[in-house]
Amino acid sequence: MPHHGAPLLNPFGSPMLSGPDSKEQPPVNFNAKRQSENRPIVAFISGIAEGVSDIWVEKLLKTCGDINSWRRVCSADGNPQGFGFCEFKSPNDAASAIRVLSSTDGRKEGGWSLPSIKPTQQKLMIQVDFSVKELIDECQEMTNPAASAKCATDDELVQSVEGIIRELEAAVIETSQTDETKDEGGAKDDDGADNTNEHAAVNAESGDDDGEKVVSLELEEEWEKERARSKRHKRYIAAAEEREQQTIAKQNERGDRIKWNAMRDLDEAEEKQHQRDDMSVMLSKWDDVQQAQMGEHSYYRDRQRWWRHRKAERAREMELDDADRRQQEREACASEKPASGTTERRDLIEALIKEIPSDPKALFEWPVKWEQVNDALIKSKIDPAVRKRLAEYLGGEGDDSSVSELSDYVVTHIREHKPPQELIDELEMVLVEEAPTFVARIWRFVVYESEAHARNVT
Repeated sequence: MPHHGAPLLNPFGSPMLSGPDSKEQPPVNFNAKRQSENRPIVAFISGIAEGVSDIWVEKLLKTCGDINSWRRVCSADGNPQGFGFCEFKSPNDAASAIRVLSSTDGRKEGGWSLPSIKPTQQKLMIQVDFSVKELIDECQEMTNPAASAKCATDDELVQSVEGIIRELEAAVIETSQTDETKDEGGAKDDDGADNTNEHAAVNAESGDDDGEKVVSLELEEEWEKERARSKRHKRYIAAAEEREQQTIAKQNERGDRIKWNAMRDLDEAEEKQHQRDDMSVMLSKWDDVQQAQMGEHSYYRDRQRWWRHRKAERAREMELDDADRRQQEREACASEKPASGTTERRDLIEALIKEIPSDPKALFEWPVKWEQVNDALIKSKIDPAVRKRLAEYLGGEGDDSSVSELSDYVVTHIREHKPPQELIDELEMVLVEEAPTFVARIWRFVVYESEAHARNVT
């Protein structure tokens, strides 16, 4: 979604800056800190009374510091809510607004209540993410005293805010008196004139707020997407670390198994060598006459019987050898003479593969035959292919929790017949630069399976 003006920042903080698993960061150089002084800060503003327009809110915020934008959140039916997002030009501007306006950390005892036609107990509040709060504190510590002396003090800003609050209160009183006058005059008019004036006022008001409502809805939707992506990114980072630990455990287990097998092979080799040595010693001392007299071996006890058993065993061995040889010959003949229709089917499949474009742009424009992509095809072909490709890209197993979760998301996207570019945008948070390649491979497989079923070449 396009966004004009200053870059859109995540008010909930970056997953790479905070979290229970955050690792110790290396020392930051002075140039990086100086850049952070000019970094825009997005703050959450709440406690705005009903009926207070964005003009007054923006005027209050600009009194405390420079801002890039103020966006108020609207409901689904377009009604402005009592909260929104303000993007300050620097951390110092955000810190000034928090000290002067916020009901929790502000200089005003008890906080500020904005005047409204309807009495309210809401207090104005300014909130930022924990990691952003740390950045603001760091910038405050680094602020040049000579430069800060030129700025207005907090007491002066409080006085300015009090003046604006008084102006707002006077405007609210004037508006309420005007509304009462209009109500009395409207009662004397006929129904037709009253309806005409009412529709004209509604149309004028809606015309002024249409652009603001659209921007507010777009901003709210963008924030929701950004928050979801941030949560998904944190989840996959944790899953990646878990997979890494599992991989290390498997490697250690595999190393132990290899070592155990090597020791076992060594023991077996030593045992065989001992047996060969014992046999050599026994044969060197063998006395055929003595063994015949002792009659312990079956060869000496009943030589005819021993010979019959040996011939029977030899015959069985030769039969098994002949059966194995005949089986190998049959398999060789079957591989040299393919079944009828196999060659023709292979040609059709190769022609279909060549027909499907490899270029991602042309591939994504290919009209997929969605009527062929049913639940049976997804379950038997597409879902296993997606899991296999994700396991290759993420380095996990097919039954890994993160691979399974991401696979379900991709399959749902395909089942709902959504365009591939949306899938690329969502997967870039996890696969980064490999997302376009992965989606192109999966999309080519979906196109091939739909065309193959439509042409009956499966």
